[in-house]
Amino acid sequence: MTTRKLAATFLILALVAVLPAPTAEALVSRADAQKELNSLGREIAILDEEYNLSRIQLTKVEQQIGDLRSRGEKAEAELQGLRDQVSARAASVYRSGIPDVLILILESKSISEFGRKMSLASRVGAQQAGVVESLEISKARAAYLDEDLQAELQKRQKITASLSSRKSQLEKRMAEQKALLARLDAAAAAKIRVAAPRPAVAAAPADLPVSGRARIAVETAYAQLGKPYRWGASGPDSFDCSGLTMYSWGKAGVSLPHSSRAQFSATKRVAREALQPGDLVFFGSPIHHVGIYVGDGKMIHSPESGENVRVWSISRRDYAGAGRPGV
Repeated sequence: MTTRKLAATFLILALVAVLPAPTAEALVSRADAQKELNSLGREIAILDEEYNLSRIQLTKVEQQIGDLRSRGEKAEAELQGLRDQVSARAASVYRSGIPDVLILILESKSISEFGRKMSLASRVGAQQAGVVESLEISKARAAYLDEDLQAELQKRQKITASLSSRKSQLEKRMAEQKALLARLDAAAAAKIRVAAPRPAVAAAPADLPVSGRARIAVETAYAQLGKPYRWGASGPDSFDCSGLTMYSWGKAGVSLPHSSRAQFSATKRVAREALQPGDLVFFGSPIHHVGIYVGDGKMIHSPESGENVRVWSISRRDYAGAGRPGV
């Protein structure tokens, strides 16, 4: 090797030695980054729907607790009333000076007088026994209601803890997503983010083949195009998936729960080939996503974190069925 070639070789080796090694993040392809971003978005959407369902369950438990408290207060009032009744009867017996059987025998001047006194004592005793029996039943009822109340309170605490845990998971994943976006340059982030741009016109087609409440729901959904996804949101500035469908049908006067799974249960089943604009289309197993059908094989939905409300095809592999609200 000539001196000139040898010098060139040393120069290349020296440059390689001083150049910084590529970071692990630099080795991640744009496709990998997009895949991770989309995966996070889907997980957040699923957690969001679980969160909504837990809130519905919590509301039911709160109602049960209120009912148990009301019944418990009634039972306690009944118990106190019986206690007062027993005390009053005991005082009456004491004041009347009803003697025991031996004294009745000794003080009776005749068999008939003894019979009358025994009859009186027997009646008072029977009444007293009946009140005591009612008192014991009332005590037991109040105790059982208190046990039920404590069980429901524990159930509420578990649901509340579950909600808190899910919220923390959701916030953690959202932070991971934001960190991922922050590591990308603006041009790459614009390519990776799959959020659709806000359409120039956010209005339903004039020839929409539906009328009545369904038309109002679809027109409302169209008016939300371009608004951002936000977990737990039900409008008017941002939405999660079930929040959008709840909001749209709410404007049409139909109340829906804030959960895709609960909305599936609350609507009438519709075959895919019989879909009409306004019907709700559901996805996932278990169900964790919902959109509102607008015709031509398309729906309006709020996809996931980092995306906006948009028109999209219902041709997804995880299609789970459809439901018609308000019927």
